[in-house]
Amino acid sequence: MHAIAYTIVIILTVALPLVLAVWLRRRFRVSWFFFGVGALTFIGSQVVHLPLNEFLSKVGILPAAPEGGWQITQMALIAGLTAGVCEELARTVGYALLKRARKLEEGLMLGIGHGGVEAMILMSILTAGTVIQLFMLRDVDLSTMDFSAQQLAYIADQMKMFEQSPLQAVLPMLERMIAMGLHVILSLMVLYAFQKRNAMWVVAAILYHAIVDMGAVLLHYQAVNNWLLEGLFFAMLIPGVFWAFFTFRPQWRTSVLKRVPVEWGLFWQSLRKELIQLWRTKMVLVVVGVFALFGMMSPLLAYFTPQIIGSMEGAEMFKDLIPTPSAKDAMDQFVKNLSQFGFLIAILVGMGRVAGEKEKGITEMILHKPLPRWAYILSKFVAQMLIFLAGFIIAEILGYVYTIYLFGEVSLGVFTLINLLLFVWLMCFSAVTLLGSTVTRSIGAAAGVSLAGAVVIMVTGQIPQYGMISPQALMGWAAAISAEQAVLLQSSNFTALGTSVVLIILLLIWSVGLFERQEI
Repeated sequence: MHAIAYTIVIILTVALPLVLAVWLRRRFRVSWFFFGVGALTFIGSQVVHLPLNEFLSKVGILPAAPEGGWQITQMALIAGLTAGVCEELARTVGYALLKRARKLEEGLMLGIGHGGVEAMILMSILTAGTVIQLFMLRDVDLSTMDFSAQQLAYIADQMKMFEQSPLQAVLPMLERMIAMGLHVILSLMVLYAFQKRNAMWVVAAILYHAIVDMGAVLLHYQAVNNWLLEGLFFAMLIPGVFWAFFTFRPQWRTSVLKRVPVEWGLFWQSLRKELIQLWRTKMVLVVVGVFALFGMMSPLLAYFTPQIIGSMEGAEMFKDLIPTPSAKDAMDQFVKNLSQFGFLIAILVGMGRVAGEKEKGITEMILHKPLPRWAYILSKFVAQMLIFLAGFIIAEILGYVYTIYLFGEVSLGVFTLINLLLFVWLMCFSAVTLLGSTVTRSIGAAAGVSLAGAVVIMVTGQIPQYGMISPQALMGWAAAISAEQAVLLQSSNFTALGTSVVLIILLLIWSVGLFERQEI
């Protein structure tokens, strides 16, 4: 029950910022570009914030493990100030670079983007990874593991979640939503500083951020009831809510649309057009054919490789050294084929979807019709996603049938999960390619940007300590499932899955946002 509760909460936490941004865009016609900028300000602030806190901990200014009294107050004060300074200055830089972003709706979207991506990262990556690790340790004798006394106490405290009601899973989501509200208020404070040309409002945002963070830390160490803690956290936002309401109420009235346009019908028309185009250009047949080939050839290669080597002149002696092939070898071969060629397929299919139409002047003709730019971009991604999904389904059917025929019984559930992980992994490259095609005006440039992005994703899987949260780690999870022929919690990597989903969402938002800013 706890697993179901946390899964639902994580999905909702990722979805809610997007729902709020969709509502805001429809009411104000504000660009998704500002959500992307807000996300970048958060990421940029953490590039400075995290190393700064680590440095302050090493020199003893920021206590890493406060023992009580003044040390807790010191930690709360320093941590609050570093968060306020880094995040509000990053927000200030964002507004300074966007010299025309001075409207209320733009400040709201920046705040939702900043707080929304924080919620996505903390919940879908960090919280998901932590909860899975706790599930793995649930039936383990912690005294037999190489943990310090402090680590054992911390883990034991975290394990108490299994003794509580599953409703406790709502608390992290509630905290993130309150934090997102705080970021919206702080974003409006910094916006007001630019509207009034008064830097003191930036200082006010820093101090307000620091006070709220400091209060949250102090309340946490007072062992306050969790629900009461969130209530007090929300209460600290009330002054900011009142300030924002009375300050920006006139701007709200003049900016909000009286009639909200309906655009989903145009999206479905654009998607239909993309699918028809992919079919007429034979791209559907090519993708499905390639995946069908992978599905058939993987078990065939695994089964016949010993015989092929044995039939080669001079290589007969090596035939007996090759282990008898099994269903595991067929699945391993399938994962290997996709890891070697999958990202190339995504680049080749998607590199010209936007840049090619710009180059030929087709985009200008399409956008002269009342087609919103978000629908133009997302319809291309969804169309590619659907043909890749069809390709994976065909590959799974053929691979499963051939594996059963050649090797005997094999788990359909295991094979399906492997394909799902590979599908999510491939969608990361498809999203990167869409972004590359959006920011360029020629197919060649789009291919270069897409290939560079694909290389970055693959390289991140090799970074020490952080490689396990990379989308590339999904390949390792798929390989582990294939090796074990079962889905084991110990080898699962939901953190990498969460990273992949968040990355896809952000890449799509940046694609739409940048396209909305372009002159066609």
